[in-house]
Amino acid sequence: MTDLNDDIDEKPLDPAMERVRRKLARLMVVSIGIMLVGLMAVLGAVVYKSGGGSSSAETARATLQLPDGFVVSDTAYGDGRVLFYGVAAGDDRRVLIFDAETGRLVADHSVR
Repeated sequence: MTDLNDDIDEKPLDPAMERVRRKLARLMVVSIGIMLVGLMAVLGAVVYKSGGGSSSAETARATLQLPDGFVVSDTAYGDGRVLFYGVAAGDDRRVLIFDAETGRLVADHSVR
């Protein structure tokens, strides 16, 4: 049987090949460093996007001014708007729609 160490006799590289080997090793180290920095940036962005939602949401507060004598019989909420259905003075059925975020009257419809 042959000894494996005899087959792998390494001879020293000539100076030109040694320079090429060092350049390739340096290129490999720089490439790995850039890849690690990019990976850390992507992971940081994922963590930033997934964890920052609770602090930015604030409670919207507004006082809605309904017409005098308006009696609410039904309400609904959808798409950021509040709907009040009721009867105003003089048996006039009306639908009032308010923007929930600003409290501004968006629509005032008479129902006949």
